Amino acid sequence: MSSAIVNKEFTDFGKKMIIIAILTLLSFILGIVGAFFPLLGLIITVVFGVLIIIFFLLVLGDIKKAGRELNNKQLLDFTPRFLWGTIMRFIGQIIFSIGLMLIEDLWVMIIIGVVLIIVGSILRYKAWSGLATFFEANVQLFTPNISGRANTGAKLCKIATILDMTIIFSFIGEILRIIGYFMLSGTKNIWQAPGQPVYQPATPQPTPTPATSAPSASFCPNCGSSITSGAKFCPNCGSDIS
Repeated sequence: MSSAIVNKEFTDFGKKMIIIAILTLLSFILGIVGAFFPLLGLIITVVFGVLIIIFFLLVLGDIKKAGRELNNKQLLDFTPRFLWGTIMRFIGQIIFSIGLMLIEDLWVMIIIGVVLIIVGSILRYKAWSGLATFFEANVQLFTPNISGRANTGAKLCKIATILDMTIIFSFIGEILRIIGYFMLSGTKNIWQAPGQPVYQPATPQPTPTPATSAPSASFCPNCGSSITSGAKFCPNCGSDIS
């Protein structure tokens, strides 16, 4: 496993997520205006939906590469679940919008749109749930701040998919999703994050060996010869020096 490759993929993931967050925010704001003009609302949904899907396809590539590098099931499962879930939800939204404009004749399209939105939301729920589990279980790959923010962001996106299924509260889910996208974009700072200190055991210092003092010399009071300390008799004249 190469940590450099994994870091690069999550850095690219974060950079694309910030763009997705901004596009989703703009789509949400313009969508409110489009609510009063159904045709304009449909155009906004299609245009921004396509742009968001394009960037998400790039994001899925980053996640897939990181998943292969780490051999991680949550990351590898994220791509197909999110991709199919997003496509189904996107198509469901378009069909639902058309059905609203022509409700007298195409009420069946509203039901089909709702079903597609619900099924797509379930798949997206599983995808975000797996990504949240990954960030929670792999804190060591990131700093605690980046991992914590990304985990929270994925959980907010997971909650948003539940609200999507209610249709009525989907606008609240969109707000949570936008916040979640911005939090997930924090992985773009992984290269600038300070690395964890590497443990290096202290090199043991050699214990100094006490120097052996050389025997001190003294002199015989009788003949003046040098006498080794501790001797009782002079080796020259034999005098008792104890």
